[in-house]
Amino acid sequence: MRSALTLLAFAASALAYTVTEPDASTGWTTSGPNVVAWQSVSTDPANFTIVLDNQVQQPPTTQVLDALVVGSEGKITVNPPSGGWKAGKGFRVNLVADTEHLTTILAQSPQFDIVASTSSTFSTAVTATSGSSSTL
Repeated sequence: MRSALTLLAFAASALAYTVTEPDASTGWTTSGPNVVAWQSVSTDPANFTIVLDNQVQQPPTTQVLDALVVGSEGKITVNPPSGGWKAGKGFRVNLVADTEHLTTILAQSPQFDIVASTSSTFSTAVTATSGSSSTL
């Protein structure tokens, strides 16, 4: 009986929100907004809050990125927190119940890195010239 209950609890937890992006291979960059994607089932809560968490770096940080996210959307672009994205290792995205319950984790991404953007902004000028042609 005990093993049946354990199996049932495991099966129920497998059928819940799952963060699919970011992950260890995709990560994020410090420039611009970044994407959070997830999968859900019909029994998941309709809304959740997205939290960026890093317990590896000192001091540990927890930042709310977006509240009242609609779970059925499956993907959202999150803007940088105030002060911008900080490059580093050991970040996780947590989908939590709400802003009042940041430790009630519904799903958690694998650890990922936020890397400094290597893109640079530049402009190019195109000059058009007009010429005349003659036929011989």
